Amino acid sequence: MRPGFVPALATPLDANGNLVEASYRKQIEDMIQQGAVGLLCMGSMGQQAYLRQDLCPQVARVAIDAAAGRVPVFVGAMSCAIQQAKQRMAAMEDLDVAAFVFTAPYYAKAEPDMMMNFFRAVGAATKHNIMLYDLPSVTQSKITYDMVIRLLRDVPNLVGIKSADQAMFRKLKLNPDVRKDFILVYSGLDTFDVAYKWGIDNCLDGMLPVTPKNTGDMFRAAAAGDFEKAAQCLTNILDLRDFFAANDLWPCYDAAMNMLGYEGRHAPDICNDIKPGNVERVRREMERIGEL
Repeated sequence: MRPGFVPALATPLDANGNLVEASYRKQIEDMIQQGAVGLLCMGSMGQQAYLRQDLCPQVARVAIDAAAGRVPVFVGAMSCAIQQAKQRMAAMEDLDVAAFVFTAPYYAKAEPDMMMNFFRAVGAATKHNIMLYDLPSVTQSKITYDMVIRLLRDVPNLVGIKSADQAMFRKLKLNPDVRKDFILVYSGLDTFDVAYKWGIDNCLDGMLPVTPKNTGDMFRAAAAGDFEKAAQCLTNILDLRDFFAANDLWPCYDAAMNMLGYEGRHAPDICNDIKPGNVERVRREMERIGEL
């Protein structure tokens, strides 16, 4: 995969939990036009853990159709159990999936041997590639460097990992036994610009779809070697993220997506509606950083 960004797409739903397809297609088109080199469909910010099981194949199918072969589409199939994961993959096995993406099982902390059992089993259950999604802040279980090396031996269709672990990525890059085409997608948003400068040049985050202008400008600047501009764009994205986090993240994120023209609800249905006073505050922040 060429250098650049992979947005963790938001999944817009209506009041009944159905996909708002036109909104999803618009988001995907905007991301591709801004220079996305891949798409993550149904990641954590894409509400994968909250979606109805019967909806997942439609979300994946629309994403793949909208991408139209221009960029690879990685599809989240996270689960807490092997049989559940197999069922999810089977419902999407006929699609042109670049890779199914898996965190560690997340309902309760999984021990390393349990994680290895899970990743080996899901890899063996599909004709498609699989990709690891290291998210210990949510899953309570860390995918380690040693686990990745063992899985590379045991799972021939393992093609990459998403992680914020710079130290692990450094070791994987320097290990001559790791395939050169093994995909390392960095998710440490706070240091995207630094990581890119030192060759960790595929980056992913859920903030990218809600900051399309800054995201596109940041990665174009980084590719041109203008890391001062890249840093300013990243600062804008981080400022908005921190504002969201300080003022009820999901409702603020959803409001910002709506302001960009993406209809539907982009937050889990268990979340509160945005506080009335925060709508204008979100708008001011989006204007300040140049997204509106």
